Amino acid sequence: MKAVIMPGFSELKIIVNHKDEMSPETNPSALPALYAPWPEAREKGFIEIEVEGQTLRALLAELGHRYKQVNVDFEPICPITDDLKFDYDVFVNGKNYVVLSHGLDAKLSDGDEVKVIEDTIGHC
Repeated sequence: MKAVIMPGFSELKIIVNHKDEMSPETNPSALPALYAPWPEAREKGFIEIEVEGQTLRALLAELGHRYKQVNVDFEPICPITDDLKFDYDVFVNGKNYVVLSHGLDAKLSDGDEVKVIEDTIGHC
């Protein structure tokens, strides 16, 4: 699946298989360059990536991998528990992932909006 990542001040907004044309105006977050470690995202306010798999877990794992490549400490899946770290809240279309029938293994559909919000007091 494809995903568009729009880094913001306090959250990542991700749209799955986005159909519309993207432009810098698509992500109105203030100063995205400060929160986007990729040159493309610094310029445009978003980055498009390819994710192997169709699940929320696959998306979060790929995000962790992409951030690790640019030396940013962002690993939403705890390697010990293989679950979401307590440091993060994740919402799919406005619903907390824990209420989804398959949790992290929920299949994402075209147009789904995923938000990842960091909770600065959580731990793995």
